[in-house]
Amino acid sequence: MKNIFKNLILFILVLTCVYLGMWQLDRAEQKLAIQNDHQIQSSKQYQNLNEVENNPLRYSKISVEGIFQKPYFLLDNIVHDKKAGYLVMSPFQIEDKIIIVNRGWVDNYSRQKFPNISTPQNTLKIKGYIKYPMKLLELSDANITQEEPYVIQNLDIKEISSILKKEVYPFYLNLEYNSDYAYTSIIEKYENKHLTHYMYAGQWFLFALIGIIFLVILNRKKNGKI
Repeated sequence: MKNIFKNLILFILVLTCVYLGMWQLDRAEQKLAIQNDHQIQSSKQYQNLNEVENNPLRYSKISVEGIFQKPYFLLDNIVHDKKAGYLVMSPFQIEDKIIIVNRGWVDNYSRQKFPNISTPQNTLKIKGYIKYPMKLLELSDANITQEEPYVIQNLDIKEISSILKKEVYPFYLNLEYNSDYAYTSIIEKYENKHLTHYMYAGQWFLFALIGIIFLVILNRKKNGKI
């Protein structure tokens, strides 16, 4: 009975390690695809939004003309230079639709005092590249606070559209770092990030192999071959 239990535990551990190894390989492929997309799109010229509107690729460089709107949203739990802060996500109206613009990082100072964010009132032409929202770690039960300035755990386009009562594009614009309307830009690193996941995958597969060796030894002992 003890051997059956040990076999079951080892078998589950092996399967778990294999699963985690495969998951890391999948993450590596995702990171490699992101790196390739960035390299391809960064070499291209800026386009008007209507040229890529129907099926925009991530990192497509676009220019848009419109007006920043209130309220803005503060994307929480963003660390830069070992300091906690927010990403300033401002609605930008283009004709009858809204695109959310990531204007960069600001220090959160304290939970009792929010950063002072200015919202330009005039018609502007801005540039940047397209990204799609990713699910981040949520440290609160609610994704968004109930009053301005709105602090959000994740950029939920549908939720923001409901607050603004306007149609919002399903992607957002990372404002170019040298823009007059940008705060501190966090430079994203793309090169060779997939290699870390390959390393982790190798470690999980090694653990799986060790588990298989233990299974073989355990069952050889059981059958009296050792």
